[in-house]
Amino acid sequence: MKFNQLLTAIFSFTALSAAIQPPIPVLAQSPPNTCACITSEAAPQAGQKARSSGNFSTQGCAANLRWSVPTPIVFDVAKDVSGGSDPTLYPGVTNDVVTVNPNERSLYIANPRNAPGNFTVCAINQ
Repeated sequence: MKFNQLLTAIFSFTALSAAIQPPIPVLAQSPPNTCACITSEAAPQAGQKARSSGNFSTQGCAANLRWSVPTPIVFDVAKDVSGGSDPTLYPGVTNDVVTVNPNERSLYIANPRNAPGNFTVCAINQ
């Protein structure tokens, strides 16, 4: 294969890979300077002890995060560890609490309290 053909094949594969990646969901109401938003259930998901949301990432965001959640909801932020115990990184988070960014890609909301139904949590860059 000639060098030009190789380059064409690489660029074609890269373009195809980018085209088939699932879109990153963005909430229309996301606050400015948002690092991540995730919807959480009001209680742990079926079959889970604590997890009430899917995974979200804070990689590449600011050094500190301000958490935005409807008052009076309280929740924990845990790290999803494949094949191991999931540590709670931030227990008892409420609206406007500021934490250090754990800079992790597999975080989730756990143990929600005072939630009347599904709710959205946003981590805002500080």
